[in-house]
Amino acid sequence: MGQLLAFLFKYRAFFIFLCLELLCIALIVSNNDYQRSAYINSSSNFVGGITATSDNIGDYFSLKRVNKELAEENARLREELLSTKRVTIDSLDRIIIETDSTNTYNYRLISAEIVKNYIRNTSNFFMIDKGYRDSIKPEMGVTSPYGVIGKIRSVSKNFSVGISLLNTRNSFSVKHKKSDRIGTVQWDGIDPKFAQLLYITPDVDVQQGDTIVTSGFSSIFPKDLMIGVVESSQKDANSTYLNVKVALSVDFGRLSYVQVIENIQKVEQDSLINANPEDIQ
Repeated sequence: MGQLLAFLFKYRAFFIFLCLELLCIALIVSNNDYQRSAYINSSSNFVGGITATSDNIGDYFSLKRVNKELAEENARLREELLSTKRVTIDSLDRIIIETDSTNTYNYRLISAEIVKNYIRNTSNFFMIDKGYRDSIKPEMGVTSPYGVIGKIRSVSKNFSVGISLLNTRNSFSVKHKKSDRIGTVQWDGIDPKFAQLLYITPDVDVQQGDTIVTSGFSSIFPKDLMIGVVESSQKDANSTYLNVKVALSVDFGRLSYVQVIENIQKVEQDSLINANPEDIQ
């Protein structure tokens, strides 16, 4: 306290001058319309700028929460879309009626955030912030609104590791949408923007821009999820199959939020296949 009083006494002339200066400014502003208007405008702009900056900072720190809420909402909407059954009422498939799916959900989607993602190796993996306490299990599919990402490999309490589509040991059953011909998509380990469509014979008319989607033959993914579009197509050296290059719909270098797909009927499907492996093959 003594030091504060000593400081004030030492610089008493400056503080008296400052008080008188502020008093003069207050008198000028209060007794002159022009100065009052200028002061009000300046102070409003200053306060407005501070408020806007504060709001922007608050909005920035709330983006993570907002993104998480949006991802969860997207997962819920896609879950409803995947579980909607469609009934055609004529042989030409021109009119489609969507049935009530309230009690017919086959898929459940769980929103998650990517916390690690590798795209520069030949066997790439990713990690999400959900684990077995969130009902995540191995062999669940992982997608984004743009297309297929991969499948879950291993699970801990709070995290899961998935095998990326960008993994040369990973392949998915897909179809050429225009012809409904079934094939396999597999990454060749070169460019993360492209993969190869395998086992399509030359009799199939595959053109640049054709859509490649999931076949639905796997218990991991429902049918018609986006994989990519055909970049190029040509016969191989023996004219046995086509060499089809697919531009992937997902930008794996910019993954953020994803959805994990739980097939409600997967256990039943797998148990039936495992019970009769010779017959299935």
